[in-house]
Amino acid sequence: MFAGLSLDQAPPFRAPLKFFLTAPVFACIAGVFLLFGSSFEIHSPNTIATIHLLTIGFMIMIVFGALQQMLPVVAGAVIPKPMTVANTTYTLLVLGIISFVSGFLYYEKILLFISSNFLLLGLFLFTSIALWQLLKVQNKSWIVLGMIFSLLFLMIAFFVGIHLIISHALGNISTLHYDIALIHYNYIFFGFIFLLIVAITFQVVPMFWVADSFSQNQQKFIILFTTLVLIFYGFNIFMQLGFDLVYKFLMSGVTLYFGYITIQKLKNRKIKLKDISVYFYIISMMFLMIGAVLWIVQLPLQFIGVIWGLGFVYTLMNGMLYKIVPFLTWFHISSKGVFDIPTMRDMINIKWSQMQFTLHLTSVLFFIIGLSFHSDYLLKYGAIFFIISNILLFINLFRAAKIFLVRF
Repeated sequence: MFAGLSLDQAPPFRAPLKFFLTAPVFACIAGVFLLFGSSFEIHSPNTIATIHLLTIGFMIMIVFGALQQMLPVVAGAVIPKPMTVANTTYTLLVLGIISFVSGFLYYEKILLFISSNFLLLGLFLFTSIALWQLLKVQNKSWIVLGMIFSLLFLMIAFFVGIHLIISHALGNISTLHYDIALIHYNYIFFGFIFLLIVAITFQVVPMFWVADSFSQNQQKFIILFTTLVLIFYGFNIFMQLGFDLVYKFLMSGVTLYFGYITIQKLKNRKIKLKDISVYFYIISMMFLMIGAVLWIVQLPLQFIGVIWGLGFVYTLMNGMLYKIVPFLTWFHISSKGVFDIPTMRDMINIKWSQMQFTLHLTSVLFFIIGLSFHSDYLLKYGAIFFIISNILLFINLFRAAKIFLVRF
């Protein structure tokens, strides 16, 4: 099951754990913003703040937590002084997202400058260390290369994002602002999040769910094709080539292919035990594929944001957390020579995880239907279910982690 892993190089459990437990808290705050926000207009300060609570406060928190564990274990890329790096990155991200959200809500320029500095330091610190360690890996698999490309796109998207923040702070919104924002959105979603999910999926689907491995050709095609299409998109935007529809078709094609083969491998897994995390993963891939089709037919950006952001990325990360946190709890306790511990399946109550799964999907459906019928009431109900879902997610994860925390 753990073939190819180097478990003796894993960092202390508390290094990634704080990221995993903080992410649902920021998601709850985002839900509150959605509940009391005046509208879901894509460029309103409330929406921009909410989006970044979910992207930085939830998604990047989880990604950085997972990478701290996966880089040394899967790739052999050991992060030096892991607790120092984790604590520093965590503090800077928390301060950065709080000042960012406050700056946009109250449009305080000083807070936007402060947030850009905190986020610059936090994201650059962790990303540069992770990239350096990955680049030193001798025999780079496509999983390692996928992580490298993903972090490179994050660096590009982040510096573009800092430019956008400073433009708002200075009130200097140029005619290229929208084009630059498109680069930021696409490189964050496809370059960073999608590529990283692809690389992690190649590793964890066969490992956690005893499914067939992705072939080397499949890994090479998805990672290389996505990278080249994103480079093409950058040239297309800055040189005003007008090939936006070509880009959409190419990127939609690779996402549809990835979603399809992942679902097939999960459906045909060798051991079909009842496991809610599998349903999270399969549903997330379905949302990825639906979003790809709707993106081509030019649905409003709000729809795509809900379907891809909450339906695909958020659902998948929920499912991964239900595997990663119990696994790390079990691993770090057993590595200390203690074997009188619950199994990974018993660390989180199946009924509670099923309830959270239902609440999460209900919230996504309310958001989609609310946007379809322009109903603020349905959107508010979606926000309420989203908040409750994240409270339950926090409780479930904390119960699993508590098994370790009360012992050590």
